[in-house]
Amino acid sequence: MDSKQKPRKKPDMLVFSFLCHLITPMQVRAEQIEDHLRHTLASVYLISGDEPLQVMETADAIRKAAAAKGFSERDVMTVDTQFDWGTLYDAAGALSLFSDKKLLDMRLPTCKAGQSGTKALQHYLEHLPTDKILLLQTGRLDKACKSAAWVKKVEQLGVSVQVWDLSPAQTLAWIARRMKQAGLQPDNEAVRYLTERVEGNLLAAVQEISKLFLLCGSRPMTAANIMAVVEDNSRFTVFDLAEAILAQDARRIRHIMLVLQEEETATPLLVWALADLLRQLYAGCENVRNNVSNQALLMRMPKTRQGLFQTALRRLLNADWQRLFAMAARLDQHSKGVGQDVSRHPQRLWDELLDLALLLGGRELPV
Repeated sequence: MDSKQKPRKKPDMLVFSFLCHLITPMQVRAEQIEDHLRHTLASVYLISGDEPLQVMETADAIRKAAAAKGFSERDVMTVDTQFDWGTLYDAAGALSLFSDKKLLDMRLPTCKAGQSGTKALQHYLEHLPTDKILLLQTGRLDKACKSAAWVKKVEQLGVSVQVWDLSPAQTLAWIARRMKQAGLQPDNEAVRYLTERVEGNLLAAVQEISKLFLLCGSRPMTAANIMAVVEDNSRFTVFDLAEAILAQDARRIRHIMLVLQEEETATPLLVWALADLLRQLYAGCENVRNNVSNQALLMRMPKTRQGLFQTALRRLLNADWQRLFAMAARLDQHSKGVGQDVSRHPQRLWDELLDLALLLGGRELPV
């Protein structure tokens, strides 16, 4: 060997990592999904786990990436005892020659698909269509499911995302990151206090973070600031108001609004709560009209509210959504003291808030 010959360089680590992915099952953590989707889009995804927020946000990220790549059509398949697995066989063989590419959004209650389901999934994975993406969502994979042939096939051909409950340290880091992403500037004690308050419930954490930004803005935040907000709003019943609206209980709606006003509840918080409920109801009605499952929406709310929500959708299918959203937009402006016809009298704003709440609750008002 020539003494002047340069030694060979070691393979670049990124290339080495890429080569490993070609020969090993593809598993991605929930926090890595955005980075993964920036580089590639697989033909099949399996999201499993019992932590609802991470499951929902992972699925939302995949849907968004698929839509950006032209998979603008979506079929939602909710698997139950009456589910026809033949639809999956048909999907594997049908080409979308004259329509958009499609995302098959399948929700399984458990990882055990049964004999018919296992055969259908195996067949689909062995005949992967190029014009479809299969997104599977299910609960946590137990040992038997992890060794199932179709699960291993997904990991071989696509991507598996196993969502785990966060440890206390991971929850602390997650809440710190979400608070900063929301525009808050918390110190370490503020993050720790909020983490202890939500006790690992990430959905509750997101709601608290939204409320804190609404009431405190982007100024530096300490634990004392959060405690003050919590104390000031310890009797807030905005969620009670939402349930009264869904239940069409006009008398209770009026009572809750009166209590909120007497307690000097921050009107921007109330506007946010009503607008959030309005958006959920509109999305739910759109799903019903398009024969799409509302499971994703229902998973975001307490079980006690789910039945009321579904009943409300039936009566609001033909609602005047343009009028409702116009009212919400005007309320948002008026709560900030701006906008057309804004009144400087506080009672006017409370009257407008009550009008929107009653309309959502099924009480028709004069136009």
